[in-house]
Amino acid sequence: MDIIEQIEIKNFRSFGNRKKESYKVLKCQSLNIISGANDSGKSNILRALNLYFNKKTDLNNFFDFNKDFFKKEDLDENEIKEELVTIKIWFYNPKNFGKNKEKTTNIYLPEKFWVSRKWKKTSEFSQFDQLSSIEKDFEIEKGSDFDYFLEDNIDGSKSLKSNARASLQKQLTDFINSIQFHYVPAIKDSSYFSHLYGELQQTLWKTKISTVEDKKNEFEKAIQVETDILMSEFRNSISINSDIKPVFQLPSDLINLFRALVVQTGSVDLTLRGDGFQAKLIPEILNFIAIKELSFTAKSIKSDYKAKKYFIWGFEEPENSYEYRNAQILAEKFKEIFSKNAQIFITTHSFNFLSLRGENIGIYRVWKDNEIKRSKITKLKFDSKGKIKFDSFALNSDWDLLQEELGFFYLNVELNQIYEEKQKQLDIIKNKAEQIDKPIIYSEGYNYKYLQKAKDIYLPEIDVDIKDCGGKNELQKLFKLFVKTDFDRFKIFFIFDCDARGSYSDCKSLKTKNLVPYIFDKNPNNQIEELQSGIENLFDSEIIEIKDESYLFDVTTIDRNGVIQSRNRKLRKDNFEKYILEERLIDDDFYRFESLFELIKEKLNNKA
Repeated sequence: MDIIEQIEIKNFRSFGNRKKESYKVLKCQSLNIISGANDSGKSNILRALNLYFNKKTDLNNFFDFNKDFFKKEDLDENEIKEELVTIKIWFYNPKNFGKNKEKTTNIYLPEKFWVSRKWKKTSEFSQFDQLSSIEKDFEIEKGSDFDYFLEDNIDGSKSLKSNARASLQKQLTDFINSIQFHYVPAIKDSSYFSHLYGELQQTLWKTKISTVEDKKNEFEKAIQVETDILMSEFRNSISINSDIKPVFQLPSDLINLFRALVVQTGSVDLTLRGDGFQAKLIPEILNFIAIKELSFTAKSIKSDYKAKKYFIWGFEEPENSYEYRNAQILAEKFKEIFSKNAQIFITTHSFNFLSLRGENIGIYRVWKDNEIKRSKITKLKFDSKGKIKFDSFALNSDWDLLQEELGFFYLNVELNQIYEEKQKQLDIIKNKAEQIDKPIIYSEGYNYKYLQKAKDIYLPEIDVDIKDCGGKNELQKLFKLFVKTDFDRFKIFFIFDCDARGSYSDCKSLKTKNLVPYIFDKNPNNQIEELQSGIENLFDSEIIEIKDESYLFDVTTIDRNGVIQSRNRKLRKDNFEKYILEERLIDDDFYRFESLFELIKEKLNNKA
């Protein structure tokens, strides 16, 4: 949701006011991500927005000129010497798109305009003077039809008719009042949550319920319906246990209605849970408020209330209290879900947010110009590969710091690609795990054919799948992925050849009740050098030696003057497999497999 196109800040906190310099957030998008070093001034952008919309610089403090006016240092000829704090916003008014051109005699607030608010040294309780471009933009949109709205003055000049001016001003007031700006500070303490719950209750209170005033219990039930929906959203968005049941409770004294909110999460009051747990609910509650407000109609809202139409968040460091994976999920939700219902401005140090890309995303850098001791704002640009284009002039004193930070940033991009690949593998395993309906034996390479034969000999009565998993490294990775899924429905056996001691030991340290690694011991009765690794080692030397050598081995000799200098043999695995499984067909050849299947039988019978 885009409603702000541009923001300009002058003389507010760390932002100054100098000739030929601009302190603007340009080309705002649905999701605007603001980075910067500590004390660079990035949070002052959100506080400026809060001052503009809520008349406070944070949740509790009204504008104080002595504190909030930019403290000038090192004055020079470029300094604009005015004692005014100015915040100017260029708005986009989507519902009036094209209306002034289509309906030539009607008066509509323009599609685009700016509104400037100025605070003087004598301002009290955040009082401000307001200017706007609505009359000029109205004239531009009306074009040649604008003369219709003019009246003659005594001096012969023309001006906008008073009724047209009054209509535009009223529409502007209604437009501004239809915006809800919610400021979320970096520290989400109890006072913030009280504020948040209060806003939630105000939205719920707007629902038209005829029996509210007289029948408190019925009202509680009606509110419960709404909060069931809310908590359902919570469950879908964060990993809350299924025993959480929402309860909204009214106080006995209705004067304190909007101060009372008890949300039970299981047997524990939400307000008694940790800050991290509560923090995860913030964007969900804000999103719910937006959805609920947008759903109000004349029939569903109380007659003396008005629904909000536009929602803007100023969210400081939303990644706080989130571990890496959940921060990544949160960032994607800001991009794909929350920004659909609100225009969002966040400050962040998180790679998860800074790595987001898309047409609905703007990324900005706030930095301190050390030469003039003022904060500046730069919109970052990207090349075709998504990497930030460096502009040392635009970033000035922050250039080296940004280079350093982005070194870690791009390293994190590479690490994230690895992480995403691992996550994809885990998702694949989870899908596989859901389809498993019996015990499984995973083996290296084509060993499954030997294992199937041995199973027919030693464990024919048990239904178990035997599957090829590739090499020992793949088998090791598969085991670890299964561990991460907490798979516990059937026994799964991971069978390593005798030469995979390292991979097996790694798995053994992680084994669970249902995930069982196993390694074959080296066969002392096989002395053939070429068969000291792999499943072929399990067969005795005498079995191999009675077969024609050229059938089982590729033999390479090097001779000199008729004298053999060296002789090398390489096992022909396909021929060896055919010899054991198709020609000999002797069960006793598989005696080294018996201990494995005794273990499998024991595990499947729950004896261990």
